[in-house]
Amino acid sequence: MVRTISSPKENIAERPLTIVQDAQTRIKETIVEGYYQNLSKAEIEKRIAVIIQEASGKLPDSIRESARMSLAINAQKWHYLYTESMKVLNASMIRTLAKWENTIPGMRVEAKTYSINLAEMIGAETNVQKDVIDRFRPFLTKDDAGLAIIKNYEKRVKDQIKVLASDPANLQRIDKNGKPYKVNLRNFSEMQARYEANQEDIKRLESDGVKLVWTSSHPDASPRCAPYQGRLYSMDGSSGSIDGIKYTPLDEALLGPRGDGNGIINGYNCRHRLIEYTPKSGPPKEYDKATINRENAINNRQRQYERGIRNLKIQERLAQKSGDEESVHALQSEWKKLTKAYERYSLRNQRAYYPWRTRATNEEVETSV
Repeated sequence: MVRTISSPKENIAERPLTIVQDAQTRIKETIVEGYYQNLSKAEIEKRIAVIIQEASGKLPDSIRESARMSLAINAQKWHYLYTESMKVLNASMIRTLAKWENTIPGMRVEAKTYSINLAEMIGAETNVQKDVIDRFRPFLTKDDAGLAIIKNYEKRVKDQIKVLASDPANLQRIDKNGKPYKVNLRNFSEMQARYEANQEDIKRLESDGVKLVWTSSHPDASPRCAPYQGRLYSMDGSSGSIDGIKYTPLDEALLGPRGDGNGIINGYNCRHRLIEYTPKSGPPKEYDKATINRENAINNRQRQYERGIRNLKIQERLAQKSGDEESVHALQSEWKKLTKAYERYSLRNQRAYYPWRTRATNEEVETSV
């Protein structure tokens, strides 16, 4: 009997992906909330540490430490970049205020009441700068030119939220040539979940005495998988030929082009499977490059939709923390429209779509049950 190993279900990594994504979203919320509530850096770091501890405690042993380090390092980066960007943005706004101080009715009187030396505020801490801008805001909105200044400032503030929302947590890896590179923490979590599930299936094949296996083929294979699909591999690490067909160790294909485990069967979003070799059997159907490229483009577009939906959901939550209710409603409407577009695109191209890939927080799991 020919045995096949169905590559683990598409949702095999649903739980770890949701956990690491939830942690990233909550960390970013804490950073934005900390800024708008004037929390100290120590308090923000304390809250972030709790989030990381909770998340890492729920993850499998194989990725726990890597995820913890990635979240901790990226949290520091996000906090620094966001606060420094806001500091520069606020300084620019204060310089503009200094120019307008003598021209906006009532503004100079109010400035003197608070005894504010605007020049000193340019290099102040972000929370101090924010207080200064908040004091002057009512006077700017009473002037046409001043209102334009505020609108431009608010747009730039929203842009910082967008930048923060779309920046993923990465971790450092080393390829087989010793060259460092970054890998998305979500992708890493999925790779590890698939790897562990596949190893169990491979062990069952080995225990049944299976020596050689084909890798399946499909037209939307990723560039990382395409060179390894439709080929013959050994389960015992040997190389050779049978019936005129060459075979190499399966481990080489599983490790992938970088030697990091992101290869066929194990890799991120991989849908290939192993098929037991039988005498005189031929390789699974191969596809030409044009077909592979066309189908892979559909695959990539699905991932773009998923990233876009997640980013909009994160932006919505960060806008909520900043008190920007107008943006909250607009962003919610936007991600809902994009979700429908994602579903329509997938069905039109005869592909399954995965709502769990678009989650930004664990709350979405709880509300869907």
